[in-house]
Amino acid sequence: MSDMTMQPAQVQGAPSLPQVNLLPPHVRVKRKLAVVRVWLALALLVVVLLTTLTAAATLWQKQLAESQLADIQATNEKLQHEQTKYAEAPKALRALKAREAARTLAMSTEVLWSPYLAAISASTPAEASIDSMTVSQDTAWTGSQNQSVGPLGTPGTVGLVSLTGRALTLYAVSDWKDGLAKLKGIADVQFTTIAISENNTIVYYAVSATFTLTPDAFANQFVTEK
Repeated sequence: MSDMTMQPAQVQGAPSLPQVNLLPPHVRVKRKLAVVRVWLALALLVVVLLTTLTAAATLWQKQLAESQLADIQATNEKLQHEQTKYAEAPKALRALKAREAARTLAMSTEVLWSPYLAAISASTPAEASIDSMTVSQDTAWTGSQNQSVGPLGTPGTVGLVSLTGRALTLYAVSDWKDGLAKLKGIADVQFTTIAISENNTIVYYAVSATFTLTPDAFANQFVTEK
């Protein structure tokens, strides 16, 4: 007859039989400590890794900041050098502007008399001639010294011209007056004296005339248009 070991039958779905840990306590504690050491080692490794990455990032940022600072300092030195090089430029510009302002003021009352006298001469009829002419003109230093001739004269005049001459006929005197009045910058033309005179059997009319100058007579060569 064979020996047969009888084992208790286990019903499907029933809980397993209770188990008992027969290991000594110091063995169980040792195993738990080993597990704790592993986790501590892993934690330490993570901390070291994070510390290394943080230090590397900090070092990179420091080097980047130092590089940027070096570039800024180099640019600043370059700008200071350029500023020193052109330090005299603002002074020169101020001096130039002062000279331009002085020139504009001094030449603000300039009249180009050569072409102006040519125009006055051209407006004189063939039967008339100019003997003398005097000019009193306002300047930037004297201010307004010339008033319009008569209460009905043109306001704002800047000069007074007086001339003497002769004309062979009264028609020439009338044409002379009309010709002067048409010139730019001339106003208030008046022939104040007309007298019959004679020279070497030639009878003529001795005349005296005045007219004023308006600001249109100024050349304005150095006026900057705004």
